[in-house]
Amino acid sequence: MTKPGALLLLWAASAGLLAPSASAQLSLFTVENGVETPVGQAYNVGSVAVGAAEDVVFRIKYTGSSTTYYLTHFSLAGLGYSLAATDWKTLPAVFPAAGLDFTVHFQPPEVAVTLPATLYMYGTQGVDDTSVTLLGAGIPGLTPLLNNQALKAGQTIQCGSVQVGSSRTTKLMLVNNTQASLTVPTIPQLSSADFSLTGAALSGPTVAPGVSAELDIVFAPSAAGNRTATLTIGVLTYLLEGTGVAAPPPVLPKPSLQVTLPETASAQQGTLTISLPEPSPADAPGTVTLAFQPASGLGDDPAVMFAGGTLSAAFTVTAGASTAQFSGAPSAAFQTGTTAGTLTFTAVLGSNTVEYNVPIAPAIIGIDAAVAQRDVGCVTSEIYCTTLNVELQINGWDNTRTASQIVFRFYTASGALVSPSPITVDGTSSFQQYFAGSQLGGVFGLHALFPITGDADQVVAADVQIVNSAGQALSPKIDF
Repeated sequence: MTKPGALLLLWAASAGLLAPSASAQLSLFTVENGVETPVGQAYNVGSVAVGAAEDVVFRIKYTGSSTTYYLTHFSLAGLGYSLAATDWKTLPAVFPAAGLDFTVHFQPPEVAVTLPATLYMYGTQGVDDTSVTLLGAGIPGLTPLLNNQALKAGQTIQCGSVQVGSSRTTKLMLVNNTQASLTVPTIPQLSSADFSLTGAALSGPTVAPGVSAELDIVFAPSAAGNRTATLTIGVLTYLLEGTGVAAPPPVLPKPSLQVTLPETASAQQGTLTISLPEPSPADAPGTVTLAFQPASGLGDDPAVMFAGGTLSAAFTVTAGASTAQFSGAPSAAFQTGTTAGTLTFTAVLGSNTVEYNVPIAPAIIGIDAAVAQRDVGCVTSEIYCTTLNVELQINGWDNTRTASQIVFRFYTASGALVSPSPITVDGTSSFQQYFAGSQLGGVFGLHALFPITGDADQVVAADVQIVNSAGQALSPKIDF
């Protein structure tokens, strides 16, 4: 059954803050520690500090004779008032013998001498109207002070700039400037992990007149940049703001480089290690690069590289260690190439940059392999291509790229020279033409074919002498 709302408005207009007395069949009580106290036409909730709250438990009882009776309608209207709990989930609700309880939450949003509300309810018959006026007042609450200055509602509290990994505490004082004791309202924990709260105010103490409760805001940024959170004290909210500052990189020791080579020359494979004068204070990455500066007049050499074909190698140092690791290994392998010049290793660790130079001096020609064969097949149109012949194949390197005169000697089984040995050839032009178009540094391959008149089996060995700007290089005896 629905009751017209005009009836309530009529009562409010004719009686101001008061309302008609409760009907005989519905009675209202307050309940405290199990004790019921009847409520008349009005109930004084009391004076509550702005920012705090007061909860009152009421009980409605049916005093009539019906076997079953329902609470059909219930409403609460007033600024600062709300229902915190009820014994019923929906209406209508049957009245048990013990009655139906509900809790009114009063939290004044402002300072006001009178903040009224109206409770209105009726039962099954629709004529058992009960209307009660609630009277409350909002008084000044605790005053938050920052640096002895009162905070305004919604004000931003600056927590400063703090290095990541450190913290800074901003102290608030919740001061009671009233003439009555005030309880610190519940202060929820902050949602942002960058801010936290400590202090006596969190326990919700009662603060006597002229006394304060401390609330500390701890700002410990988890990352660099602007960080924010919202602080709520009762009905008052404040924006917390701070700046996370990246921690400065650790000061790392200056590294030193050690190069190990069989000899400081071309066509060598060596290793590079990096050490520190003292243990590293932290884990840190580093990089070492390999650059090559060829000697005057020579081109680059792509064979100068680290193992794996790169010109850089990453390394790490761990906290407490005094040596670097290259992908778990204590050193990085490299090769010196086949060109005279200077290898420069540059290591960067933190703010430190160090260099290590390895000079590769001009050298006589290096001969890696030599092969001699008799009566090899050849293209008949080529010069010196005959049925009887001998061929020499020489693989080597010239780090000056100045190879010129070549001397061939052929030997019999007794060690005598085979006429017309020695055979001298000026290879300057051929070598220059070859190196000008080569991308292999100083590496070369020499192919020499000689026709034989007579018995080719009499030629059992040979050697080759090659001249460059650094001197003469003679191959070992090459057997056919």
